[in-house]
Amino acid sequence: MKSKSIKIILGSICLGMSFSAHSTLITNGFTFAVASSCSGGVQTATGTHFHSNTGGAFGNPAGLAEVGEFGGSACEEVRGLSEYNLTGLSAGPAFVTFDVFQPGGLFPGGNDFPFDGDINVVAYQANNAEDVSDYQQTAVGSVGSFSTVGMAVGDVFSFDITTILSNAIASSWSSLGMRLEVSTTGSDPNGGAWVFNNFRLTSTDDTSNVPEPAILVLISLSLAGIGYKRFTSV
Repeated sequence: MKSKSIKIILGSICLGMSFSAHSTLITNGFTFAVASSCSGGVQTATGTHFHSNTGGAFGNPAGLAEVGEFGGSACEEVRGLSEYNLTGLSAGPAFVTFDVFQPGGLFPGGNDFPFDGDINVVAYQANNAEDVSDYQQTAVGSVGSFSTVGMAVGDVFSFDITTILSNAIASSWSSLGMRLEVSTTGSDPNGGAWVFNNFRLTSTDDTSNVPEPAILVLISLSLAGIGYKRFTSV
């Protein structure tokens, strides 16, 4: 009987977790990466070429947002971008959500190692097209930032863009863009990068590794129940 009670309690925890993890997809985005140009260890131009796009730049897969530096000292900064078609969308709770794909950049022997630092997420008016000029398109709002320290493959990040999306729809924008960029360029003399994918807009905050209040309550009740069963069985 004691074992059965514990199984029921643990089942309740799993059930609560499955409900709290439920997310509603609003729309998927398309993702690419744009980098600056570098010569002799000096950046010569900003936002000049793709590192990831549907054209298969440098043989890299499409749909990847590479963020970091190639060559260190801000010589060649690369930014990850995603854009969302706003046709048919309506205002409401919205989060930009994406996954950690890999530590290290897209170029073996070049920037295939991660860096410790902060990444900023900014919004911009987009055009539903892969465009190198999006690298420096004027930001219309700061979405948030996060640290790469302790980050792991499969981690999920979500940032609230409810107001930004509402304003974009009210302004009849055709597309909304999100750009990931290093907070401080040249902070690591060796460079390094991270790659993200699966960009989408969701109606809920899907950030991983952050216990939901409901789950914490279930865990507390479950532990209390297990303690009670042990006490009554003595």
